[in-house]
Parts: sequence; structure tokens; C-alpha cells
Amino acid sequence: AEVKSISREDVTKYRLGCSIQNPKASEYFVNLLNFEYPDVPEVNSYMDCVAGKLGLVDHKTNQINVDTVATFFSVDPNNAEDMDIIKNCVKSEEEDLHVRRRYLCILNTKLRDNLKK
Repeated sequence: AEVKSISREDVTKYRLGCSIQNPKASEYFVNLLNFEYPDVPEVNSYMDCVAGKLGLVDHKTNQINVDTVATFFSVDPNNAEDMDIIKNCVKSEEEDLHVRRRYLCILNTKLRDNLKK
């Protein structure tokens, strides 16, 4: 399947839409801007919303779409090392009702720097 690129405009648009759907998440806006994601229901709902709109997660199966995540983090699919980081992070655990843990797993690697480019 062809993975479409994810523009900054798309990300901003989805963040805004998901903020409106989850108004209480705005209390954590400063945290979110600093790549901090408190484990609270408002933030989990917001993150799930954005991830769903970006196609990072399939909400029916709760599976993360590895190729789309790679695109989001500007990872070359041929870069085995970086792809392995993503694959290891997105493995679902039984308790994963939300994307938060898997997303933070990736953020806590060198791939985080790709988001700031």
C-alpha cells in the first residue's frame, strides 16, 4: 500500500480538530508542545484522535501502521535500524488501549530528533 506523505499542515489541522473534540486536553497544551504526554484520559483521547486521523493506528484492531509511522518520523523504509526501532516500539501489549505508550517508546529514541526537522 502506498503511504502518502504527512504534511505539517495536516498535523496541525488534526491537532486542532482533536483539541476541539477533547477540550480538556487543552489544559495540557504546554506539555504536548514539549513532547510530554501525561497519562491522563484527556491526553490519551487526544493522542488516539490525532493518531487515528493521521492513519498511524487502526482503531478497529488497535494495531499501529508501521509504514505510516515511518513516514511521520521521516524514516527511510530501507533503513533497517530505524525501522526496527519502530517495529519494536509498536508491538501491542495486552494493556495497550491507547497509542500513548507505543508513541512514547519511539519518542524516547533517536527518532525523536526527526520530528524537530
